[in-house]
Amino acid sequence: MKIAILGCGVTGLSAARELAQHGIEAVLFDKSRGVGGRMSTRYADAWEFDHGAQYFTVQDSDFQTEIDVAMADGVVSQWNAKALYLKTGALSADTGRPRYVGQPRMNSLPKYWAKNLDIHLGCRVASVTQEKGWTLIFEDGTTQSGFDGVISTLPPAQAEQVLPDNFAKRRAVKSAQMHVCFCLMIGLSVPIDPGWDTLRVKNLPIDWIAMNNAKPGRSKAVGTIVVHSEATWSDENADTDREEVQAVMLKSASALLGLPLENAPHIALHRWLYASSKTSPDIPCLRGSGLVVAGDWCLGGRVQGAWLSGRAAAQAFL
Repeated sequence: MKIAILGCGVTGLSAARELAQHGIEAVLFDKSRGVGGRMSTRYADAWEFDHGAQYFTVQDSDFQTEIDVAMADGVVSQWNAKALYLKTGALSADTGRPRYVGQPRMNSLPKYWAKNLDIHLGCRVASVTQEKGWTLIFEDGTTQSGFDGVISTLPPAQAEQVLPDNFAKRRAVKSAQMHVCFCLMIGLSVPIDPGWDTLRVKNLPIDWIAMNNAKPGRSKAVGTIVVHSEATWSDENADTDREEVQAVMLKSASALLGLPLENAPHIALHRWLYASSKTSPDIPCLRGSGLVVAGDWCLGGRVQGAWLSGRAAAQAFL
């Protein structure tokens, strides 16, 4: 068998690796220049920012085994962050399961998983058709045929655009929605210590600030701050002028840190149009005849959900 996989994020990589373990050929296609999807890192001069997924947690035993192997190979570390939560004017510990990060940057883990896979980057799929097997039609008009099946790991709004009209689970794909998220990246000439590594906040345009340089394996020579916007505010301002969005987020972050961050030597803003799940089918994947739709959004989001969904999509062909 030969399976086409749309998307090289964690879900796509998980599916390809599961297929490969059973001797099934997988060919991955992604519009981006690199693998990892939202498990990504942005580079700017002396600064590096994990501007998508900030960390991940583990509950599933099989996923824990996978992470243990990656830790043994030095591409994942546990992040014992000093994490606080500011709510109703009071600080408390932001507790939960152990947090893990890619090392030395978040995209190190998907790059590690991508080794020895057949990956084609810079390829945007426009539609999928079933004629003498499955055919992918790309945005530039080129095609690739001869696939025995297709796994889409695209966000639901993008998946809906490329799926055949007769896909059995189209309604479930259409009903799934995702939140927008803006990521503000602030680079300082030296690190700062506000007394915490991460701060979760409530009732503000932002809901997360992290000292990216506090993560294991990161450079301590410069300061890197990552700020994520709050989900509802992000949705309402998805198309607002970027400079206005940046100014609002800078104001909130500056007030929380007590610093004039607008004077930082590096400031950048990124919009994740499909960041986290708003509504989810809450099943590992959506199966049709020869076509499976998967993604972290199928299980409510998060890195573990993406990995589990990809594995389930591959197992649909086994």
